[in-house]
Amino acid sequence: MRHLFFLLLLSACAATDAPRTDATAERGGPQYSLGQWSFHRALFDGEMSNFDFVRTAGEMGFEGVELVNQFFADRAQDNAFLDSLKTAADAADVELTMLLIDGAGNLGASDPTERNAAVEQHLQWVQAAHRLGIPALRVNAHGDGSPEEVLRNSVDGIGRLAREARSQDIQILVENHGGPSNSGAWLTELPSRLREYEVGAVADFDNWCVERDSGQLWGGNCTKRYNRYEGMQELMPYAGGISVKAFNFDASGEETEIDFGVLFDILRAANYRGYLGIEYEGESLPPREGIEKTRALAERHWPRRQVVDPGTVGRIDSTLRSFVDRGDVAGASALVYEKGEEVYFGAFGQADREAGTPMQRNTIAQIYSMTKPITGVALMQLYEQGKFQLDDPLSDYLPEFANLRVYQSGADAGAVQTTAPSRPVTVRDITRHTAGFYNGGDTPGLQAAYEAADLRNYDNTLSMMGAKLGRLPLLFDPGSRWLYGLSVDVQALLVERLSGQPFDDYLREHILDPLGMDDTRYVVPESDLPRFSGAYNRAEDGTLTQLPNDEAHAFNLKEWPLTPGGFGLTSTLDDYMTFARMLVNGGSLDGATILQPETVRLMRTNHLADEVTDRSWLPTKGQVGFGIDFAVRQRPPATAEENPGTVGEFFWDGAASTLFWVDPANELTAVLFVQLFPYDQIGLHHDFRRAVYGPFQPAAGSGQ
Repeated sequence: MRHLFFLLLLSACAATDAPRTDATAERGGPQYSLGQWSFHRALFDGEMSNFDFVRTAGEMGFEGVELVNQFFADRAQDNAFLDSLKTAADAADVELTMLLIDGAGNLGASDPTERNAAVEQHLQWVQAAHRLGIPALRVNAHGDGSPEEVLRNSVDGIGRLAREARSQDIQILVENHGGPSNSGAWLTELPSRLREYEVGAVADFDNWCVERDSGQLWGGNCTKRYNRYEGMQELMPYAGGISVKAFNFDASGEETEIDFGVLFDILRAANYRGYLGIEYEGESLPPREGIEKTRALAERHWPRRQVVDPGTVGRIDSTLRSFVDRGDVAGASALVYEKGEEVYFGAFGQADREAGTPMQRNTIAQIYSMTKPITGVALMQLYEQGKFQLDDPLSDYLPEFANLRVYQSGADAGAVQTTAPSRPVTVRDITRHTAGFYNGGDTPGLQAAYEAADLRNYDNTLSMMGAKLGRLPLLFDPGSRWLYGLSVDVQALLVERLSGQPFDDYLREHILDPLGMDDTRYVVPESDLPRFSGAYNRAEDGTLTQLPNDEAHAFNLKEWPLTPGGFGLTSTLDDYMTFARMLVNGGSLDGATILQPETVRLMRTNHLADEVTDRSWLPTKGQVGFGIDFAVRQRPPATAEENPGTVGEFFWDGAASTLFWVDPANELTAVLFVQLFPYDQIGLHHDFRRAVYGPFQPAAGSGQ
């Protein structure tokens, strides 16, 4: 009967599924490994052996297999068995890609004796993996106590294990696999603390239940669940393996609760190149059929889809033209690149209505806060040179910020009560707007003090601005809130101090000239003024008024002492698109290397902890976090009213309603130019994004 059952297992769905071809390899797709757990019932029941599983994986066309130690738990030191298993894998022409370890003790146990025993048990499996030629060991970060205690103890236990494993050329990978480890924020902290041992992660599509009513890792109802899309994005920088897991399929073959499209956007955005581990855990299909459907779903979603096609071009045209025709904007222009090629350009209406100048491709626009990402790139060039670390106190490099205080109360500037901050402002704080600098609003005393300081007076140098700011109280404790403001101007000052160059000279020499961004500058020369767009104010009744050019362009018509990092640059569509394309390419473009790929990844990674719940107006940008001078999309839009976009994209905009974004999943960059105040009250950004990406489709299980 066991032999008959095994034959049926191998033949399941043979009549409905065509033999797998090498199409995936031909189109440059990933390699697939088969997770042994997919056959766990047959293996536990004795209907399939470990050798049967390896042969089955080869017959199904898998390039690799992921073994689970539970199916040979007592044979870690049985060299004859291990050698036979390796021989079987060689005969089946499959790689042994990973060994998943369970039941070997808790590496995060609070009891040192228990933790030491767990390390010793795992070391037996390190030796087994070495004999099998397996390059990676998946372990669990399980323990007792609070999440912080489990993390601290896991750093010790897994760190010691990883140190020994590295001597055997085996990488330790930690999976989101129960309890606190099912939180992306928690789990990413573990490899970040164990960088020296190259500890990585296995990112599982499904394991995101952080707490259960049973109080156990498994069983019972889930009472706290981490968002799978946010968690996957957080784990990708550390991912040494992916568990592509499915349970149930609809009539079209899609997973009913897991949106593979969104998840594969995340994988592509991270440029993941490792094995994709296929794991079917459903109960409605025979294992082999479920495995084939899971792999077919992965193969369907891996290729980058075309975003901008002829229909998209027409949709963008009609969207932008409608804003001009309604009189909501005087002129608008947009440029989109996809996979390194220009796929859209359009310009509508007038740049300068009074002069009768049409909106054109080379129109110069004030980009305001789209200056900030350029400043961030400048700062991170110095980070690459080892000039600072993100968590260094800011005062290590800018001593004028050494004695900051935090506002408590006070009715006027001369009677402000303050207290010492709980920790110093760090460089990371000024890159993510958590430093605590006041940025307007009715705060008695503090408001008057900042207004009196006149920090952004054009006659201030950056050093003068910094000296004044360093004497003013912070609005809140560093790291406790997100509040937009002066932080990026402080970044510009930091660039000056660390580089020894004036900030504008640094930008020109290290970013703008190497990229050929000749039209991106603070001062627009007289010869280029005919290309300089006017600026417009839209009243509540919809009346559009052009602001006087000498007033609107005052900062850009002459050279001022102030060279801010947070605003002030002008640019053209093509210039700013060059900057965006450099970012989507991982820091390089047309032979110019501005940043290393790992630095770009760091910039587009969310740096806001979940505990930072007060985020001012940032949530109006969508379901985003914040990286280094970019908003970072963490989750797919939940409603049609949210700004459309792809998980993993990073972006920013400007006060005159300009916008750009970088979508690594689709290798797409977009720049939108208008000159409209107040900032986008007309839904322009939403509708432009919707024109690019098409109708809203809610993600499956978007709340999971």
